[in-house]
Amino acid sequence: MPTALCAPDKLRGALDAHQAAAALAQGARDAGWEAIEHPLADGGEGTCDAIVRGRGGESVSVQTRDAIGRPRRAQLGVLPDGTCVVEGAEANGLMHIPRNRRDPMRATSAGIAPLVLAALDRGAPRIVIGLGGSATTDGGLGLLIGLGVRAYDAHGEMVRGRGMDLQHVASIDLQGLDPRIAGTELVVAVDVESPLSGPLGAACVFGPQKGATPEQVELLDRGLARLEELYGDRARRPGAGAAGGLGAACFLLGAEPVPGAVLVMRETGFDAQLAQADIVLTAEGSVDAQSAAGKTVARVAQASRAVGTPCVIFGGRVDDDVQALYNVGASAVLGIGRGARPIRQALRESAPDLRAAARAICTLCS
Repeated sequence: MPTALCAPDKLRGALDAHQAAAALAQGARDAGWEAIEHPLADGGEGTCDAIVRGRGGESVSVQTRDAIGRPRRAQLGVLPDGTCVVEGAEANGLMHIPRNRRDPMRATSAGIAPLVLAALDRGAPRIVIGLGGSATTDGGLGLLIGLGVRAYDAHGEMVRGRGMDLQHVASIDLQGLDPRIAGTELVVAVDVESPLSGPLGAACVFGPQKGATPEQVELLDRGLARLEELYGDRARRPGAGAAGGLGAACFLLGAEPVPGAVLVMRETGFDAQLAQADIVLTAEGSVDAQSAAGKTVARVAQASRAVGTPCVIFGGRVDDDVQALYNVGASAVLGIGRGARPIRQALRESAPDLRAAARAICTLCS
């Protein structure tokens, strides 16, 4: 029987990637096909789960705090070779903060540090860090302070790593940085190429999504520009502005950047599964022209085209302008909605919609 590789990202607000893969696979099986479930992620939410499932690792619970300081249990992925997977959004994810409590001036990335320290305590030779989905715009200063770095204001007083603190930072002392960092390979999943500061930087582009007012965006951007000077050349690499500047902090620690979707595909052995497939089915919640700019569905389409396997992209919502996805390798880009419905109903019915869409495509290709 022909085989469908079901490799979606999450459909935000409706299905995680594992649930989406299961729905696609069931649709393929309904059409008489074999199906391989291979959930993916782009470095944000779901990254740890996708890699752990793909590699046969385990998840370990770590006590930490969320972006506004509330106690939280977060998951650390531990792979069979000792590699640890830190998903930043597990600690400082925007989805954990109620909309009416989102405050990028108070928010800090400090909660990621206990996950990194837990990985170091396990003797991890390699740490993979996913950055997407953050609630913070602190330039990663909270993370650095949590790992032993000290930041001072002009009066020599130590500052905390919150968004509001950035404008007061006058110097940074790396002497207290946990020495184990230097002997550990760090790989960071970066899903954007944004600079740390400026009109295309972390505050100006992504700050409003995290609750920043125009005045706060200006203050945060000035603070990030100050950090850029203190961090030096490493903070000027593409992707430094990822996750509110966490990219820059990770670069300062010596991390090597990899596009998020590419990293997850590589870590989960996507190419080996692709070699068995007659068609690839992928999906995400909202498909538009921006999806071609490194999102999971675009990376899957590119990989499929490279080996001559057709790839169908499904979306809970599909914009009219998706030509860029066809340009990178999609064979078809299709919405899964069945008629006009209230949004809550559409979200509830995403799994049967995906199943029906996958069945239709596989039946057509039989």
